[in-house]
Amino acid sequence: MSNKTIIEALRDSLLAAARYNQDDVVRPAAILWNDADRQWQPVISHLQALMPELFILGEYQPEKKTGPAIWLRCVIDRTLPEVELPAEAVPVIYMPGVSRQTLRAVHECPEELKPLVVMQYRGVCWTQKNGKDWTVEAFLVSKDGGLGLDLAKDASTRAALVTALPELIVKPVAQMQGRHLEAEDFEKLIIEDPVKDLLTWLNKPAEAREQWPAAKWKTFRSRCKKEYKFDPEKDGELVAGERLGRKYEGWEPIWNRLAEAPALYNGVVDVLRKSRPINLGMWEDKSTWPQDNESGEEQLRAALLQFDGLPEDQAREKILGLEKTHGERREWIWARLGKAPLAKALKHLTVVARRTVQSLGGTTPSAMADLYMAEGWQVDDAVLSAMAEVVTGADSQAVQAALRSCYLPWLEKSALHLQQLIEKEPLPDHQAMEKLSVAQGCVIVFADGLRWDAACRLLEKIHSQGWTAQMTSRWAALPTVTTTAKPAVSPVKGELSGNTVEDTFLPIVTKTGKPLSVDRFRKLLAESKVPYLTADETGDPAGMAWTEQGELDKLGHSLQGKLASRVNEQLDLLLERLQGLDAAGWKEIHIITDHGWLLVPGGLPTVALPKYLTESRWARCAAIKEGAKVDCPVVPWHWNPHHYVAVGPGVACFGKGKEYAHGGVSPQECLVPFIVMQGGNTVGARLAAFTEVKWTGLRCRVKVENGDPTMTVDIRLKVNEPDPAKVQGKNLGKEGDASLFVIDDSLEGSPAVVVLIDAAGNVIAKQATIIGGE
Repeated sequence: MSNKTIIEALRDSLLAAARYNQDDVVRPAAILWNDADRQWQPVISHLQALMPELFILGEYQPEKKTGPAIWLRCVIDRTLPEVELPAEAVPVIYMPGVSRQTLRAVHECPEELKPLVVMQYRGVCWTQKNGKDWTVEAFLVSKDGGLGLDLAKDASTRAALVTALPELIVKPVAQMQGRHLEAEDFEKLIIEDPVKDLLTWLNKPAEAREQWPAAKWKTFRSRCKKEYKFDPEKDGELVAGERLGRKYEGWEPIWNRLAEAPALYNGVVDVLRKSRPINLGMWEDKSTWPQDNESGEEQLRAALLQFDGLPEDQAREKILGLEKTHGERREWIWARLGKAPLAKALKHLTVVARRTVQSLGGTTPSAMADLYMAEGWQVDDAVLSAMAEVVTGADSQAVQAALRSCYLPWLEKSALHLQQLIEKEPLPDHQAMEKLSVAQGCVIVFADGLRWDAACRLLEKIHSQGWTAQMTSRWAALPTVTTTAKPAVSPVKGELSGNTVEDTFLPIVTKTGKPLSVDRFRKLLAESKVPYLTADETGDPAGMAWTEQGELDKLGHSLQGKLASRVNEQLDLLLERLQGLDAAGWKEIHIITDHGWLLVPGGLPTVALPKYLTESRWARCAAIKEGAKVDCPVVPWHWNPHHYVAVGPGVACFGKGKEYAHGGVSPQECLVPFIVMQGGNTVGARLAAFTEVKWTGLRCRVKVENGDPTMTVDIRLKVNEPDPAKVQGKNLGKEGDASLFVIDDSLEGSPAVVVLIDAAGNVIAKQATIIGGE
């Protein structure tokens, strides 16, 4: 976001450290923030205003969320009922004066810190990709996890940077980008700033008065009288609040500064609330008063709740009318503070209203697919975005009412139309579906439930990295459930077939006649020379491989409508996996999926299908008993077209309606993406390689071809786990050589890995070795 401040970017980076894959690891117990030089200490109190989960190692001051290690351990374990901590939050533990190496050296670790030692393993550390702690300079200049700013490297710039940090963090990131920053740029921030002083006082008047020296308070009063025509001591904060809200002459720059980072000045928001005059003129600007935004949200909520049962054409018309009234509130500072969720959701509801005027047409499945890929998917994307904007039950109900009024009818018509089309022109079955080709240097990433609109978001993220990728479409296997559709897009498709439709909808392994299980699937992959990679493996980029990433479908079934708020998180995790595979040197990365899904807040419609007519009945599909007649659409089973599967008419579910479901026939479920991403995006990923690793005692000498001095060599027991207590990494020399010494002689004879790391902290080459030599 272009107006994100540096402190907001810092917060986001800390929160990103807690990301985890629920299939592989448990949620980290805490995020450890080491700051040996106390560089970040001057801004911690500012950051706590944005992060209620931020705690500080220090003397016991619970009111300031500060305490010794044993108290912090109790906070992490949530055994202190008096300490408020959001249920889903991962505690962030800031440790001034403590390096990560201090905690890692368990035997030398001071006794008072030992309660936190185990958190290295139960939690995660906020570090650079090379394992080093984030210094202020590193965070600002790094292009891999930092802000990518251009800073001079001289000592005076570094000193001025740290000194000016409290002033710097409230600046928008964009304001610092695109120019070479030197000491002078930071020194200008240290010069007295009357606007900042006024906002600081307004934020906490009593505290500022108490903490400021008498000379500063006197100067501040004089400046306010001269420049802003009020006396903070005699007039007080309420007079200042009214002048600020009404943007009196000279006060607009103060408002603009507040608007840059409103989250840092919650106290100013309270002052504005108390300062609003009751006799505001009809034409006066209302955007500065929190009450006016709250009133707008209440009016919009009430209007949306009245959509229940409204005809779709009237609903669309009303949404567009509400947008004219409330759309401007998205530009108010209250939207940035998260206080205008319905106004933000309305932006996406407007897209839904405009794009559902006409249902999807097309005279063939292919023609309908073209229409959906051109514009139809944007409706589904807008629905997810609208649902993701709201949190409270009341707001969710309001958005739900609007969506059900105009989205659900459009969805129903689209599904019915596709069902009619495939009666005349069935979708490809096992024999007709084109097999996905895989060649040497290609890794397949299977993402369960990567619906077309989610794939469009992913493609945008891929392109934003400067990577080359193309997306095409395929039809999913029917019914659109994982057990049928995942094997159909795999390299072992040709080894499978269908006998009878069982209750699991699984194909069988043709040679053995046994149902396809996870173990049998992976065995077939291995026999096809396409090994299965676990989540932390990158494989051999000279061969082929299959790996799986993402849990969109799993979360959809468990969270139902709440999936909408988790889609982007899942796509970010998928992007991280792609980055790792790219850095490993794969020439091509194929991203595939099995099926899409339907998501409608409030639940999909239901249709009756008696259980006695079916072998099994899932949400949107059912295996029909032999000879049974059902009053709903039927489609050939992908793996054996002589057997049929019942699917819900339109978007209906069998049995109790769900908000999230798949298995039936609709563009959202059946049209799936296929993304081909070109590898070699990481600098040096395919060029640099070890040519020699030679041991003399505990000293290791290496040579690298196509390396450069920006690259670092390290020796690790595990590829992605640096341990500076045992080995200090070294930069490559000009001739591509380096010499490293293993500090811990107890490791002699242990297997290890010599790794080459690029300037961004990515491992770009590795070589297995034995410490001390064979």
